[in-house]
Amino acid sequence: MNISSDTGGIDSSAFLDYIAKQFPSDLAQMVALRDELAKRQGAISAVDDANKKLADADVYAQNIKAQADALLATAKTASADSQDKQALLDAREKDLTALENQAVADSAATAKDVAAKEASLTAREDGLAQAQAALIASQAKLASDQTALDARVKALQDKIASINI
Repeated sequence: MNISSDTGGIDSSAFLDYIAKQFPSDLAQMVALRDELAKRQGAISAVDDANKKLADADVYAQNIKAQADALLATAKTASADSQDKQALLDAREKDLTALENQAVADSAATAKDVAAKEASLTAREDGLAQAQAALIASQAKLASDQTALDARVKALQDKIASINI
């Protein structure tokens, strides 16, 4: 639509006619276009924001994955160490159990030997007590026999002295 005349001036009736009839629809169309552009600009911004957030999420996911991989490697190492230590502890427990069983057997054998030696010592002690009693009795008999012998020797000496005189 041409709102200006060929003469270079503005045709006021055509201008008023345009303002009255066409301008409101053109204005409504421009407002709709502006809203559509704003929506599209918002959509483009939203896509840009979403792409940025997606990139940030990818970086975060890669960092978390690296941390998780490091933790997993540490856990695997710790698990292997733990299994090695458990195997070592199991072997030590087996050795200690064998040593304990051997110590119990040795202790029982030692106790049996001690009991046998104690019985032997008791028997020897009883034998020594009997021998000591017999020795005391023999000493007493020897002392009485010595006294009797001394008396007989004295009597013999007295008899020999009486014969010589």
